[in-house]
Amino acid sequence: MFVNPSKDKGDRAERALVDFLDHEGFVARRIVAGAHDDIGDIEVSPDVVLEVKNRYRLELPEWCRNLEAQKGNKDAAFGFIAIKIRGKTNPLEWAYVIDGATFINILRRLIRYEGKNE
Repeated sequence: MFVNPSKDKGDRAERALVDFLDHEGFVARRIVAGAHDDIGDIEVSPDVVLEVKNRYRLELPEWCRNLEAQKGNKDAAFGFIAIKIRGKTNPLEWAYVIDGATFINILRRLIRYEGKNE
């Protein structure tokens, strides 16, 4: 059976992130590829799209366009792209990209949370 090396590399990164999120107390699961409406790679919340990239070349404009489409497909407020850094297996050492709407939504929730705890 032929295994696509690029797909295998991506699958390994997705599994590593799911294991990491589970260890951190989140309920995370991989989403089956090939769904009609792409909603990301990992399910962690109904309001979150999480896309995982394990590529040599960064293609941020394309990835951000895809993230926007996935957020629309899922009607999600938050979108994250997890980018595995070469040589780093621990997801704490990876890079994470968010879009502007996610940035604002996070800030709004943080400020509301801090206001309740003062």
